[in-house]
Amino acid sequence: MTDWPSRRSVLKSIAGSTIAVGALGTASADDREATQRQLYVVLAGGNGLRSHIERTEFEVLHELAGGSALIVEGPSDKSDALRTSAVVDDIIANETHVVDIERSASEGSDSTESQREKQWDKQLVRARAAHERATGAETTIAIIDTGVSHSHPALASRIDAERSRLFRYGRVHAGTADALVAEAPADYYPSIRETTQHVSDDVHGHGTHVAGIAATGRNETGIVGMAPDAEIVSLRSFFFERIADINPTFPDETVGVLMGSITDILLAIDYAAENGVDVINLSLGQTLPPDSRAYAAYRRVIQHAVKQGVVVVVAAENYGWNLDDESEYVLPADVPGASTVAATGPTDKRSHYSNYGDGAIDVAAPGGRYETPSKSEITDPNEVAYPDPTNGILSTVPESIYGELYDYNYGTSMAAPQVAGLAALLRELEPDRHPRRIQQAIAQGAVDLSGEYTEGLGAGRIDAPNALDRITNGR
Repeated sequence: MTDWPSRRSVLKSIAGSTIAVGALGTASADDREATQRQLYVVLAGGNGLRSHIERTEFEVLHELAGGSALIVEGPSDKSDALRTSAVVDDIIANETHVVDIERSASEGSDSTESQREKQWDKQLVRARAAHERATGAETTIAIIDTGVSHSHPALASRIDAERSRLFRYGRVHAGTADALVAEAPADYYPSIRETTQHVSDDVHGHGTHVAGIAATGRNETGIVGMAPDAEIVSLRSFFFERIADINPTFPDETVGVLMGSITDILLAIDYAAENGVDVINLSLGQTLPPDSRAYAAYRRVIQHAVKQGVVVVVAAENYGWNLDDESEYVLPADVPGASTVAATGPTDKRSHYSNYGDGAIDVAAPGGRYETPSKSEITDPNEVAYPDPTNGILSTVPESIYGELYDYNYGTSMAAPQVAGLAALLRELEPDRHPRRIQQAIAQGAVDLSGEYTEGLGAGRIDAPNALDRITNGR
């Protein structure tokens, strides 16, 4: 067996399935043609930033947040040239990162029969009652993730392929292209294959699972999403590279590493805001030291999206931390303006892996598993304990990767799209309401949980009909 790099050597291991981003390096296949050039996020400190940059050896690739942030490319050894002006507030060098997604044991299904009885999450938040009043019609949810399966029978009619995009090393791609895709539900270093597909199609499975929770179509088959008539814009900001291209000491061309960067995430957020989506879902996270300058970049781009009228929903991440006590940033969860979502289980207790803290968490939503790891497991006759997948969240997965249409997973990644879908329901009823009013209605309608393992969940666990009441009564 190939002796791959240990997980600990590149990334702190996490529980659950939220995308965790940790530094791996900056080499990439796309970058090899210009190995001396580097991407930067430049924050404006005054007027005239673009003209200042264009007088240097750097090229402006994108303007974000109404021009208050730029993505630029230039010589990696001349970044000081960008700082020689009062119009530059800060500079953040882009880093390419490895992405770690853990998944629970599979107990999926390729059945097209109704499986709504397995959706304890939708029963708990009373989604069916809410659908008598709103289904997300005429709203759009952007899923910034590993892509969304364009061929899944429950999602195909919901995807806006024209607006869907791939964000890769600071470039934006549309249409059809070759892609590296996991051959099976992905391990840390999965086997990959090359195929031709829409650039925003899923390459891993995480994004399709997230999208299904938010917006699976309502019919007599499969499952139902929180906003079954909402439209999905798939914004893929993660992609596989061959491990041989990342680290030549491991030359196996059939093994991949999932990659991403802050530049691509920021680009995706800004693209969604500028293209008129109602809700952005970010089931991803990055832990950075307290002196990280990336916080300012996330803040500018997210708060600009909110000013554009977009409800931004983010996962709280899966470290089991009290975020009120942490000095490190968990981004974008720590950014004000976004709705940060913790995870609960079938008994309305905080899931054991979920981050928490009333100062950081806005609301909680079903994400799967119970309040302790042991309660989340089952024991076979040989007294071997293993995770019970059925206390996770059942949702859509790419059949070409999983060999089935539906599977269970858990994490704050699964909790966030519950709230994103609920925001779409409220937006259907009140399309012109400011995002903060949408967020307030969701929080005011939440169920205040009490007892052990319920602290730090913000306003409490969401309740869909209650939130609809708050938005309509608050006219």
